[in-house]
Amino acid sequence: MWPVESSRLWQISITKLRFFEVRRLVYATLVLLSLGMLSSAQAQTLSARISVISITPGRIKIDAQLPGATSRLSFRNAYAGVLGLGERIEILEGIKSDGGRVRVQKLAPGEFQSTEDFSRVTYEVNLAIPLRSADLSHVSSLNSEQGILMLADLLPQYTRNPSAVISVDTPSGWTVASNVSSHGSEFSSDDPETTIFLLSPSVHETRQRIGKTDFSVIMTGTWPLSEGEAAKITAKILDEYSRATGFQLKRNAVLMLVPYSGETGPSSWSAETRGNVVVLLLGRNAKRKSVLSRLGIVLSHELFHLWVPNSLKLAGAYDWFFEGFTLYQALRMDLRLGLISFDDYLETIANVYDSYQSPSDRDHLSLIEASERRWTGSGSLVYEKGMLVAFLFDLALNRAADCRVSFDDVYAELFQRAATGQGSANEIIIELLTERAQLKSFAKDYIESTENIDLDAVLSTSGFQVLREGLRTKLVVSRNLSKSQRSLLGCIGFRK
Repeated sequence: MWPVESSRLWQISITKLRFFEVRRLVYATLVLLSLGMLSSAQAQTLSARISVISITPGRIKIDAQLPGATSRLSFRNAYAGVLGLGERIEILEGIKSDGGRVRVQKLAPGEFQSTEDFSRVTYEVNLAIPLRSADLSHVSSLNSEQGILMLADLLPQYTRNPSAVISVDTPSGWTVASNVSSHGSEFSSDDPETTIFLLSPSVHETRQRIGKTDFSVIMTGTWPLSEGEAAKITAKILDEYSRATGFQLKRNAVLMLVPYSGETGPSSWSAETRGNVVVLLLGRNAKRKSVLSRLGIVLSHELFHLWVPNSLKLAGAYDWFFEGFTLYQALRMDLRLGLISFDDYLETIANVYDSYQSPSDRDHLSLIEASERRWTGSGSLVYEKGMLVAFLFDLALNRAADCRVSFDDVYAELFQRAATGQGSANEIIIELLTERAQLKSFAKDYIESTENIDLDAVLSTSGFQVLREGLRTKLVVSRNLSKSQRSLLGCIGFRK
């Protein structure tokens, strides 16, 4: 029996040997694939060191290892109506892999070309403060008090944005914070277009968790309110929007709170929501209560952008919705949180109506057309008419659904539909807004039409009176409300 058993043992040994050989081959293949993937990942990573070389005037130097060799670089030249960004890129020099210098010619603002490929580049950026203080939240700037560095207008543009590893050298005594993770002195970003650095001699950061969402409040300078108070109102708004949309943010939320230029009060502010971060410049020259109240009102709009449009997978120009409807949703949130009264709510609607009525060319474009031309002169229509249409939709929806469906429910449904993948924003949103029989013509009447909105005619049966006080409109609740009118107004927050 031994020879037979020996034969079987030999066969088993051969089988095991082949198995180990196959396994080694598989491991070797996986290693090669891993190395290839690592090499590919490294090839798509831009590494850069940003050094502050002057704060008066603001100036930085960038030394970047590019994700691949190139003979041409392009930098953003315009953003949010701010022009000439490419003119700030100066003293640009290309460096080949062997260390040799390459002569690079400037073709146009932000456009550079060389006759040879280079894989590393150095250049300086003039970060003088923009002429308009409102632009400080939209583009990079640097002065003796703080710097806001936005990679979107500092790094070269690519068709497919690479990841980035960034280090920032600050002046002595300054510190830096960002909306991306850091490992020692390096910051890693998988989306440079939305990566922002805040640096200052006084950077204070508070981190908290609301539900499943982590968030940070980063402040610079001295304020009449505490970091805890800023974090508290931020947390409250984030929690309300998570509940209203039924959608949890996938990334940590960050608020960068920076003093507005000059000795101004909280009525002066400018904000930008990019990716997972809100950059808010707010006037601080007022009592604590006034600053805190304005902070909450502004954040109710800006923080909602973390959801709409930043968390939606939608394509196309739908600014009328993610700006105009978001303004109205923020107004509803302010009312819900007790930041404003119902009279304040009505006063805001009336003021927006007056502003909407003032331009002579307001009826030349539909909301969809205005969204496509927002940065070429139709921005106010997107905000003002968009907000008025949202107000009218809120009334129409509550009337059609007998208050069983709210404005919040529309957003919750939108996130369920948009989660299925990329889609046309206008088609999906209009379908959602008009799915009820009573609302079939709403988009045609207000979103796709160029017709003027006449509040007197539209609100005549809703329990409101539209009054005129000189050149101003005043919106008030009628004294004698029918039962249905009182119920309708109760749905939108009226409690008297």
